Amino acid sequence: VLGTVLYRIAGMKVFEGILHTMSALSTAGFSTRAGSIGEYGSFGIELVTIFLMLIGITNFGVLMLCVKGKFRQVIRLSEIRFMGVFLGTAILLIAASLYFENGMGVFESIRAAALNTLSALSTTGYSTLSIDTYSPFAFGIIIIAMLVGGGMGSTAGGLKLIRTHILIKMGLANLRRRIYSRRQVEAMYYTKIQGKTLVDASLMSDVTGFAITYFIVYIAGSLLLCLSAGCGLEEGLFEFAAAFSTSGLSTGITGTHMPAAALVVEMIGMILGRLEIFIVLTGVFSFVSLSGEKLFRKLHR
Repeated sequence: VLGTVLYRIAGMKVFEGILHTMSALSTAGFSTRAGSIGEYGSFGIELVTIFLMLIGITNFGVLMLCVKGKFRQVIRLSEIRFMGVFLGTAILLIAASLYFENGMGVFESIRAAALNTLSALSTTGYSTLSIDTYSPFAFGIIIIAMLVGGGMGSTAGGLKLIRTHILIKMGLANLRRRIYSRRQVEAMYYTKIQGKTLVDASLMSDVTGFAITYFIVYIAGSLLLCLSAGCGLEEGLFEFAAAFSTSGLSTGITGTHMPAAALVVEMIGMILGRLEIFIVLTGVFSFVSLSGEKLFRKLHR
């Protein structure tokens, strides 16, 4: 309701406001306009969209803390802090690229970078710029943002912010151990809703195992997409990142003209990305095991 009201104030029709609110909150990215949010050309509509995507990207537990007014606790959360640092850095870098390499004004560069970067990180897929507008540098940052994705327990896809944060902490801790004295013992912690939590061996194993599997699927899917769609590596990396993170952005490769094999590759990527890899693999393994067991019993009888 709030999103619809804000969209109406910004100049959008009520019916379109309802649809865009649902789509932004669920990070789906569907639009009633062929040119997406960019077709409106309205700064106010873009601000409302950014607000709704931020809600969609955020862990539902964190949103509950916000409703209860516990903002200090929210600010201390590792996932929220990392999201702020990542978003701020990515927006500045893309804005600088648009300013220096595309000749856009300062305000226009920041405005475009803010919405499009958040759209990629939240895996929503709304856009105000054509993919061709990006330099290779900005293009790469958009791919990274899609792969990182949103908060754990949010509607966004991707590897997830907290896993990325823990991986970075693990990498930095490993580097410190190699540089400083081996006698130093340093425990890693991160702050979640339940409080300060130790990054123990079990958690590190889970995060590392998921991340390795995630990037194996990403690399394999990108290469298969290049093979089946006949596109270049750069386009393949972007298109499969968009499918795997369920953002829906495209360089123009994905469409009704796409070969059936390439569409199957993207569909598999979307299923694995939306439901998370291990859940799908566990379900498939359980189904195959159960079917095999039933078949064995029938043959035995």
